[in-house]
Amino acid sequence: MMPWQLAASNRRHDRHSEPRALVELTPHVDIHDLCHWKAFPDNSHEYWTLELTFKYPFLKSTAISRQNVVFSHVSGYNQPVALHWVPTYFGKPRPIFVCPQCHCGARRLFLRYGSLKCRFCHGLRYASEQRDNITRKRLSAAKLRLSIGGWPNITEPLPPKPKWTRKRTHKRITKQIQVLETQASARPDTKPINIKLFAFHVT
Repeated sequence: MMPWQLAASNRRHDRHSEPRALVELTPHVDIHDLCHWKAFPDNSHEYWTLELTFKYPFLKSTAISRQNVVFSHVSGYNQPVALHWVPTYFGKPRPIFVCPQCHCGARRLFLRYGSLKCRFCHGLRYASEQRDNITRKRLSAAKLRLSIGGWPNITEPLPPKPKWTRKRTHKRITKQIQVLETQASARPDTKPINIKLFAFHVT
């Protein structure tokens, strides 16, 4: 019989042997990309095939209808994911994914262990959840920089207004960046943020 001390040690090792993955470093599919590409048919009788190998290299192709999306993984696994159309009350309804495991709505589905699921079913965490208050401010400022076409480095100058962004919106985001970076500069000895966290923001 195994001593209880060894059994407890094994349980602790199993529980902590694999750290929780980060949302920012996990490949995912975003429903906003499909909407931006106008990938959904106009009626419920059609299936459209979309090649996604450049944006999503883990997928070979995608068969899209008004009811569901069938993702063809590079591994050969075809995964159907249902869609739910949400009324907006000021235009056409918008689709969201239905997680294959918990059946809850999700804007993004993340790939782990060869399957697409929501971040809760995969147990993912945001990078900000593992950082202190100052580093979270730097991380937020870096993401805002990327949203207006800049680089995440705090030493880089702020980018000019993108062509299709409103002046008021650009001014508001720029002010937020300046406030966050001013607060983050209170501790200049903070380690640089890993640029891998922004890989999917850039792509």
